[in-house]
Amino acid sequence: MQLLGFQLVRGYNDFVFEQGRSRDPVFTLEDVEAVINDSEFFKRGRYYFDGVWGQAARGAEGQQAIIQVLAPYPEGISLDALAQSTGMNNANLQEALNTLKRHDVVEETQGSWRIMVELFRRWVLQQ
Repeated sequence: MQLLGFQLVRGYNDFVFEQGRSRDPVFTLEDVEAVINDSEFFKRGRYYFDGVWGQAARGAEGQQAIIQVLAPYPEGISLDALAQSTGMNNANLQEALNTLKRHDVVEETQGSWRIMVELFRRWVLQQ
């Protein structure tokens, strides 16, 4: 959020103060999309993304595999589909999911598991 906010304000300041152009002091969905679709955005946020990814390499095995499987599914997938895609047994899968959930990386809603932070999900897809 800090990076997103910083980039939004930076773009606004450039547009208004550097280019001398006028615009409303309200950010739109298009402004947010322009920031996150900038090819440099995920490079600028690499410390956060690398930190979450690195944390998933420690502790319960299979955390990174779970994240990779979940990334293409913004709405999430079922526990059965996750088990099938990762090839993990139920005990190891549940332990890894519990660790990821405790670290606010994934969540379970109405029987579907998904990555909680959309920007992290998008970063994983680019890896």
